[in-house]
Amino acid sequence: MPVRDVERYVDTSIRSVLAQGHWRVRLIVLDDASRDATVARVSRWARRDSRVKLLRVDFSDPNASRNFGIQHATGEYLTFLDGDDVLLAGAYRDLVGSLERSGSDFAVGCYDRFTGRRRTPAAFWIDEAHATDRLGVSLEAYPSILVNAVQWTKLYRTEFWKRAELRFPEGGHFQDQLVSARAYARARAFDVLARKTVSWRIRDDGSSMTQQGVRPHQVRDRFATALGALDVLEVEAGEGVRRARLAQYLSNDAAIATSELPGMSEEAFAALRDGLAVLAPDVDDPVWQDVPAESKVLYELVLRGDRARARAYIERGGLDLLRHPLTEIDGVAYVELPFWGDPDAAIPIARFRAAPRELRAFADRGRPRP
Repeated sequence: MPVRDVERYVDTSIRSVLAQGHWRVRLIVLDDASRDATVARVSRWARRDSRVKLLRVDFSDPNASRNFGIQHATGEYLTFLDGDDVLLAGAYRDLVGSLERSGSDFAVGCYDRFTGRRRTPAAFWIDEAHATDRLGVSLEAYPSILVNAVQWTKLYRTEFWKRAELRFPEGGHFQDQLVSARAYARARAFDVLARKTVSWRIRDDGSSMTQQGVRPHQVRDRFATALGALDVLEVEAGEGVRRARLAQYLSNDAAIATSELPGMSEEAFAALRDGLAVLAPDVDDPVWQDVPAESKVLYELVLRGDRARARAYIERGGLDLLRHPLTEIDGVAYVELPFWGDPDAAIPIARFRAAPRELRAFADRGRPRP
């Protein structure tokens, strides 16, 4: 558990670990130069519970802290939790139990969000990937699980972690992507649990790393890690898996980054445009058929550098899919999003083509009009 200035949350996080049904837990907390009362709070836990060990480091990097902590881990299993998140009851019991039944290399659970005192679902694509338990599955058989790239949902056999030569890249952000890509690709088999194991805290002050996506360096890091993960998958899992993950990035991760455009500086917008230019395939690539139209149209405007229209697109509800009609032309379904049929914008009609998940969203709205 890497921690830094989390005095408001760390007691709850530690308590959630120590209260697990699987009692044989050792918690290594790595304080990375906290300036608040975090150390004092963790020290109290260490004094009264021998399962807690506090190590003080000065890396200014949670990934470096994790790598240092792994050197001190001696258990049969290895897992990670951030110092502001909450482990749900019985999570380790069920993750360990699954691995003991299946013999897989690691197990991955679902998660939800924790805002204030309220728990809310994760993005729907996370819940869909965890719709049912899958034991002993391979990445080739189930690439959909790649959407769950965070580390705090996974429990590894320590032997596998070492055999697979896994390590957190240090420096930068969103490095979970690279570790997950390597783990999924190098595992002989892994387990997918339908149950939620962690509540990811969304801080009220917006200070979580994942809540600061409009900063230029973080925009660059988001795309750099995505491209790095795609390279890993291409080499270690094959082109089919890489393309499946590319469709996920364009549908989910890049879409989230692009939706934050209104709050970006010119430098951040330039980083967004540059990242998309490298990530996005040619306009006629079949991958686009699985990417929502609401994102494809926005990407088109960003790639052109047309920030004014991109902002207008968002302001006019371009990311609110069901506000716009579905239409059919020559047997193909399109969404009439902002700038549909606008000769000045001149957006290719292919960008408006509805993706399968959009068609599902429209299913209860009746058939598309001819």
